[in-house]
Amino acid sequence: MTLKEIAQRAGVSTATVSYVINNSGHISEETRKKVQDIIRQTGYRTNKLAGSLRKNRTGLIGILVEDITVWHTPYIIDGINRLADEKNCYTILSNLQMVRKIDNSFDKLTGFQKDIDKAVQTLLGLQVDGIIYIGMHDRLMDNVLRKAGKPVVYCYCYTADGEASSVRYDNEKAEYRITRNVIDRGHRRIALIGGYVTSEPARLRRKGFLKALQEAGITLPKSWDECGEYDFQKGKAAAIRILTGKDGGTKKDLLPRQERPTAMVAMNDEMALGVYNAAAELGLRIPEDLSVTGFDDAEFTQQLIPPLMTAQRPLHKMGYSALSLLLERIEDESEQVTNIIYPCRIIEGASVSDFRTGDSTVKDDRKTEENGT
Repeated sequence: MTLKEIAQRAGVSTATVSYVINNSGHISEETRKKVQDIIRQTGYRTNKLAGSLRKNRTGLIGILVEDITVWHTPYIIDGINRLADEKNCYTILSNLQMVRKIDNSFDKLTGFQKDIDKAVQTLLGLQVDGIIYIGMHDRLMDNVLRKAGKPVVYCYCYTADGEASSVRYDNEKAEYRITRNVIDRGHRRIALIGGYVTSEPARLRRKGFLKALQEAGITLPKSWDECGEYDFQKGKAAAIRILTGKDGGTKKDLLPRQERPTAMVAMNDEMALGVYNAAAELGLRIPEDLSVTGFDDAEFTQQLIPPLMTAQRPLHKMGYSALSLLLERIEDESEQVTNIIYPCRIIEGASVSDFRTGDSTVKDDRKTEENGT
């Protein structure tokens, strides 16, 4: 079905059909409805590329991801696509596959600028109006899209040069709120299982954790300050060291109750799962003998027994906002650079006991506040 055939069926000019499709011109409501009905009946699809040439726009949005296999990435893309559907635009995805190239050595990313430039050129060759760059790890980074020549927005990462808008989440405040929650329930012997020392989220989460401890007058013993590298097995090993005082400790090596923490704050859910596993091997109950928190709200956390207290990152909202910012820049490139930092939502779960009363029963309430104070 062509534009001309639509016009013939409706008994109008092709210009009138074009006005209806583009929602422009002075068309009577009766004529507009008649043309729209025929379009729906025939399943006619507009050629967005041709229709947008006069604006030098295609309605195509490039999404450049560092790695599609990193589990937060699809959620962000889903948020982008949700707004894309609302705005009647389309997305094109390019995957840099950085996990196998740099693993967790994020400082090595600059060595792959040629790969990034190649992906950008491919997207530009497809006539995208702008590009959203999605990081595999939340961090400060170089403006690797500086030479793209199109509006860009960074998501799950940000640049320091003020040239590009970005969307990310507040690591420090979320970990602070989780730790305050633990402290407010009467815990004072609290251990930490952290992430990579080179990880910006790990540094920020640690900062929030220590701030909460400092405000409460609590000190963190060196032996309770472990690195689990965001890994299940290493998180488990770290928990065992804290609880037994030795590598590979067993139930018989368990430290006396007064010498071990009543709570462990893990910087991600994988390590928290490792703590659950360690507790089971050592004969400890969660939360009666040991309270545990995580971070990320991975899908498995609410299937744990008991469900885990964790921080939910606003991934869909981040993707939605990233495209919103990009569309604003596409419409007006003089639009001010905007950097959005969203709060996380604390999922209470049931893994933290009320140590003030000895009550280990904590309701599982997923409707907790999003904007902590």
